[in-house]
Amino acid sequence: LQPAADLIELCFAETLTPDGHRYLQNMRRAARSPGSPYWAALNNPRNNFPLGGFVWEEDGEIIGNLNLIHFFHQGRRLNLIANVAVHPNFRRRGIAQRLTQAALEKTHRRRIHEVWLQARTDNPAALNLYQNMGFSPQARRTTWLIHPRSLVENAVPEPGSVTIRSQRHWAQQAAWLQANYPADLRWHFPLKTRYLQPGLMGLLLRFFAEVQTRHWAAQHQGKLLGVLTWQASHTHADHLWLSASPQNEDQALKIILPFIRRELLLRRKLALDYPSERAQTTLMDAGFEPQHTLLWMKFSQR
Repeated sequence: LQPAADLIELCFAETLTPDGHRYLQNMRRAARSPGSPYWAALNNPRNNFPLGGFVWEEDGEIIGNLNLIHFFHQGRRLNLIANVAVHPNFRRRGIAQRLTQAALEKTHRRRIHEVWLQARTDNPAALNLYQNMGFSPQARRTTWLIHPRSLVENAVPEPGSVTIRSQRHWAQQAAWLQANYPADLRWHFPLKTRYLQPGLMGLLLRFFAEVQTRHWAAQHQGKLLGVLTWQASHTHADHLWLSASPQNEDQALKIILPFIRRELLLRRKLALDYPSERAQTTLMDAGFEPQHTLLWMKFSQR
């Protein structure tokens, strides 16, 4: 684990997030402590600890790495390939392809029929490799990042009003959530719609799961334009989930964002995952910065 962590840090030094650095710390902690819970988690088929996988070794040195992470979603098992890293001095030798093929063969033996991965859109070599191996593009997502204090006020206020999300908004909010965060992708998001529902049931679910949320609804002339949800997180940034249609998302953001700048008196950053190329001008004008854009790809095998 120690040399694998060093390799991942070397290969992704320019793109590692604070959560990525924390993950490497966990790998190194597990390497120093053979009795740690991270090792025990590897024997649990329902874990999503990214410590398992494959390495490529030459002359006693690890020069390639691939992590294989297990997930359960809606009663089915699937795997996520992550941290495919090859030392810069050993690239263009087919090592990444061999590691990926080994992962696919292992999942096939386990009768896991879905294998997913995320590749940065600015890495055409990786995109071509995975497509040639049979992975099909599913969605293109951008993660936007901002600190609440950096939110820029609209030069011209957008007409409309902000209210607390109510019970009557839920049906439309849930439909927009399904469209913007499809079930086929939601397994990898810390987004559980049952925790967002209003009423006593939602309150109880959030209480027992220790989930904190807040919701703001943007309206204009009595019409609901969108709902923006804040969800507390244990990672380096809290989450924002935008429920809106493509036709109204820009207007909804322009109405809500200046409002939450005053409401969220937080010192933590905010992360919004959203379909790429949607609302990007509005988000950039508001001060958001794109952290990365990822292409979600799936390999199906029977």
